[in-house]
Amino acid sequence: MKLYVVYRHGWDRANQDAERGLPWKMPVLRVEAEGPDDACRRALEQVTLQPEQHLTAEPADEADARENNLNLKAEAIGPAEGAS
Repeated sequence: MKLYVVYRHGWDRANQDAERGLPWKMPVLRVEAEGPDDACRRALEQVTLQPEQHLTAEPADEADARENNLNLKAEAIGPAEGAS
């Protein structure tokens, strides 16, 4: 089994409200599974999902590498002008 990051897609006031600044695609769970479909099935036991929402999953190592790369890019840019 492999570790996956499960994402919930879609806004809904009940669990992922755009007015509160939550993103349309939001990571909601890390789960060990046989594959992405299995990860989404397992997530449904723990994550709320409204009719207009859906789940996707990707290997955690890929998601983590992409997030780390974004953090490195932000560090390379440096602080915003006027920030202390």
